[in-house]
Amino acid sequence: MSDKLAMVKAAEAKFTRQLALANSKLKEAEELLAKLTAAERERLAKLNNDEEDADQQKSLSDAAKYSGVSGRGGIAIKYALAQIGDKYVFGADGLTYWDCSGLTMRAFGAAGVSLPHSSRAQYRYGKAIARKDLQPGDLVFFGKPISHVAIYLGPDRMLHAPRSGSRVKIANMDMGRKPYIGARRL
Repeated sequence: MSDKLAMVKAAEAKFTRQLALANSKLKEAEELLAKLTAAERERLAKLNNDEEDADQQKSLSDAAKYSGVSGRGGIAIKYALAQIGDKYVFGADGLTYWDCSGLTMRAFGAAGVSLPHSSRAQYRYGKAIARKDLQPGDLVFFGKPISHVAIYLGPDRMLHAPRSGSRVKIANMDMGRKPYIGARRL
Protein backbone atom coordinates (compact mmCIF):
# COMPACT_ATOMS: atom_id res chain seq x y z
CA MET A 1 0.00 0.00 0.00
CA SER A 2 2.84 2.41 0.80
CA ASP A 3 4.31 1.78 -2.69
CA LYS A 4 1.03 2.87 -4.28
CA LEU A 5 0.86 5.94 -2.08
CA ALA A 6 4.43 6.86 -3.02
CA MET A 7 3.58 6.44 -6.71
CA VAL A 8 0.50 8.64 -6.35
CA LYS A 9 2.51 11.31 -4.52
CA ALA A 10 5.25 11.19 -7.18
CA ALA A 11 2.65 11.53 -9.96
CA GLU A 12 0.99 14.41 -8.12
CA ALA A 13 4.36 16.19 -7.75
CA LYS A 14 5.11 15.66 -11.45
CA PHE A 15 1.72 17.07 -12.49
CA THR A 16 2.17 20.03 -10.14
CA ARG A 17 5.55 20.81 -11.77
CA GLN A 18 4.03 20.47 -15.26
CA LEU A 19 1.14 22.77 -14.30
CA ALA A 20 3.58 25.37 -12.93
CA LEU A 21 5.60 25.23 -16.16
CA ALA A 22 2.47 25.54 -18.32
CA ASN A 23 1.23 28.49 -16.23
CA SER A 24 4.64 30.13 -16.52
CA LYS A 25 4.63 29.79 -20.31
CA LEU A 26 1.06 31.09 -20.47
CA LYS A 27 2.06 34.14 -18.41
CA GLU A 28 5.02 34.81 -20.74
CA ALA A 29 2.75 34.56 -23.78
CA GLU A 30 0.15 36.87 -22.23
CA GLU A 31 2.87 39.43 -21.36
CA LEU A 32 4.19 39.30 -24.91
CA LEU A 33 0.70 39.67 -26.35
CA ALA A 34 0.02 42.64 -24.06
CA LYS A 35 3.06 44.44 -25.52
CA LEU A 36 1.59 44.31 -29.04
CA THR A 37 -0.47 47.21 -30.29
CA ALA A 38 -4.05 46.58 -31.38
CA ALA A 39 -2.94 47.02 -35.00
CA GLU A 40 -0.14 44.44 -34.57
CA ARG A 41 -2.55 41.94 -32.98
CA GLU A 42 -5.03 42.51 -35.81
CA ARG A 43 -2.31 42.05 -38.44
CA LEU A 44 -1.11 38.79 -36.83
CA ALA A 45 -4.69 37.50 -36.60
CA LYS A 46 -5.25 38.29 -40.29
CA LEU A 47 -2.00 36.56 -41.29
CA ASN A 48 -3.00 33.48 -39.31
CA ASN A 49 -6.48 33.49 -40.85
CA ASP A 50 -5.07 33.85 -44.37
CA GLU A 51 -2.67 30.96 -43.74
CA GLU A 52 -5.48 28.78 -42.35
CA ASP A 53 -7.70 29.62 -45.36
CA ALA A 54 -4.88 28.62 -47.75
CA ASP A 55 -4.26 25.39 -45.80
CA GLN A 56 -7.96 24.57 -45.90
CA GLN A 57 -8.18 25.08 -49.68
CA LYS A 58 -5.09 22.93 -50.27
CA SER A 59 -6.40 20.25 -47.89
CA LEU A 60 -9.78 20.18 -49.63
CA SER A 61 -8.14 19.90 -53.06
CA ASP A 62 -5.84 17.10 -51.80
CA ALA A 63 -8.61 15.17 -50.01
CA ALA A 64 -9.68 13.18 -53.07
CA LYS A 65 -6.20 11.61 -53.25
CA TYR A 66 -6.80 9.86 -49.95
CA SER A 67 -10.42 8.73 -50.15
CA GLY A 68 -9.73 5.35 -51.83
CA VAL A 69 -8.28 3.56 -48.79
CA SER A 70 -10.25 0.51 -47.65
CA GLY A 71 -10.76 -1.14 -44.28
CA ARG A 72 -10.97 0.49 -40.86
CA GLY A 73 -8.24 2.97 -41.73
CA GLY A 74 -10.12 3.99 -44.88
CA ILE A 75 -13.36 4.56 -42.97
CA ALA A 76 -11.48 6.65 -40.39
CA ILE A 77 -9.76 8.68 -43.14
CA LYS A 78 -13.07 9.38 -44.92
CA TYR A 79 -14.65 10.49 -41.63
CA ALA A 80 -11.71 12.78 -40.78
CA LEU A 81 -11.54 14.20 -44.34
CA ALA A 82 -15.15 15.36 -43.91
CA GLN A 83 -13.99 17.47 -40.93
CA ILE A 84 -11.40 19.52 -42.88
CA GLY A 85 -11.80 23.17 -41.98
CA ASP A 86 -13.41 22.55 -38.58
CA LYS A 87 -11.77 24.51 -35.77
CA TYR A 88 -9.43 23.13 -33.12
CA VAL A 89 -10.61 23.47 -29.53
CA PHE A 90 -8.70 21.73 -26.74
CA GLY A 91 -10.75 18.89 -25.28
CA ALA A 92 -13.32 18.91 -28.10
CA ASP A 93 -14.47 15.73 -29.81
CA GLY A 94 -16.86 16.96 -32.52
CA LEU A 95 -19.05 17.56 -34.25
CA THR A 96 -17.70 20.94 -35.39
CA TYR A 97 -14.80 21.48 -32.95
CA TRP A 98 -11.95 19.01 -32.46
CA ASP A 99 -8.71 18.40 -30.68
CA CYS A 100 -6.25 15.86 -32.09
CA SER A 101 -7.34 12.84 -30.07
CA GLY A 102 -11.02 13.77 -30.28
CA LEU A 103 -10.75 13.66 -34.09
CA THR A 104 -8.97 10.29 -34.15
CA MET A 105 -11.33 8.88 -31.50
CA ARG A 106 -14.44 9.79 -33.52
CA ALA A 107 -12.89 8.84 -36.88
CA PHE A 108 -12.01 5.36 -35.68
CA GLY A 109 -15.30 5.16 -33.79
CA ALA A 110 -16.98 5.47 -37.20
CA ALA A 111 -14.91 2.40 -38.19
CA GLY A 112 -16.05 0.44 -35.13
CA VAL A 113 -12.89 0.96 -33.04
CA SER A 114 -13.31 2.38 -29.53
CA LEU A 115 -10.45 4.68 -28.48
CA PRO A 116 -10.00 6.90 -25.42
CA HIS A 117 -9.89 10.69 -25.76
CA SER A 118 -6.15 11.00 -25.11
CA SER A 119 -3.24 10.84 -27.54
CA ARG A 120 -1.04 9.22 -24.90
CA ALA A 121 -3.67 6.57 -24.12
CA GLN A 122 -4.33 5.92 -27.83
CA TYR A 123 -0.65 5.02 -28.21
CA ARG A 124 -1.33 1.89 -26.17
CA TYR A 125 -3.88 0.55 -28.70
CA GLY A 126 -3.28 -1.53 -31.81
CA LYS A 127 0.01 -2.85 -33.15
CA ALA A 128 3.28 -0.89 -33.20
CA ILE A 129 4.38 -0.03 -36.75
CA ALA A 130 7.85 1.06 -37.89
CA ARG A 131 7.93 4.37 -39.74
CA LYS A 132 9.15 2.65 -42.92
CA ASP A 133 6.05 0.39 -42.80
CA LEU A 134 3.40 3.11 -42.37
CA GLN A 135 0.17 2.68 -44.33
CA PRO A 136 -2.73 5.09 -44.80
CA GLY A 137 -4.98 4.94 -41.75
CA ASP A 138 -2.22 4.28 -39.20
CA LEU A 139 -2.13 6.59 -36.18
CA VAL A 140 1.08 8.62 -35.85
CA PHE A 141 2.20 10.12 -32.54
CA PHE A 142 4.36 13.11 -31.62
CA GLY A 143 5.87 14.81 -28.55
CA LYS A 144 7.88 13.79 -25.51
CA PRO A 145 5.75 12.95 -23.62
CA ILE A 146 3.23 12.09 -26.33
CA SER A 147 0.93 15.05 -26.82
CA HIS A 148 -0.29 14.78 -30.43
CA VAL A 149 -1.88 12.16 -32.68
CA ALA A 150 -2.78 12.24 -36.37
CA ILE A 151 -3.94 9.87 -39.11
CA TYR A 152 -1.25 8.90 -41.61
CA LEU A 153 -2.28 9.43 -45.25
CA GLY A 154 0.71 8.70 -47.42
CA PRO A 155 4.29 9.65 -48.04
CA ASP A 156 5.02 12.16 -45.25
CA ARG A 157 1.40 13.41 -45.08
CA MET A 158 -1.10 13.26 -42.23
CA LEU A 159 -4.59 14.50 -41.36
CA HIS A 160 -4.94 16.18 -37.98
CA ALA A 161 -6.37 18.85 -35.70
CA PRO A 162 -3.11 20.69 -34.96
CA ARG A 163 -3.51 23.37 -32.28
CA SER A 164 -5.52 26.34 -31.00
CA GLY A 165 -6.08 28.93 -33.71
CA SER A 166 -5.93 26.27 -36.40
CA ARG A 167 -8.32 23.96 -38.25
CA VAL A 168 -8.46 20.29 -39.21
CA LYS A 169 -6.14 19.88 -42.20
CA ILE A 170 -3.78 17.74 -44.23
CA ALA A 171 -0.15 18.55 -43.44
CA ASN A 172 3.41 17.30 -43.66
CA MET A 173 4.53 15.04 -40.82
CA ASP A 174 6.91 17.64 -39.40
CA MET A 175 5.67 18.85 -36.03
CA GLY A 176 8.63 21.14 -35.38
CA ARG A 177 9.55 20.86 -31.71
CA LYS A 178 7.30 17.81 -31.25
CA PRO A 179 9.34 14.83 -32.44
CA TYR A 180 7.80 11.82 -34.16
CA ILE A 181 7.46 9.05 -31.55
CA GLY A 182 5.85 6.14 -33.32
CA ALA A 183 2.79 4.68 -35.03
CA ARG A 184 0.04 2.19 -34.31
CA ARG A 185 -2.19 0.19 -36.65
CA LEU A 186 -5.71 -0.48 -35.39
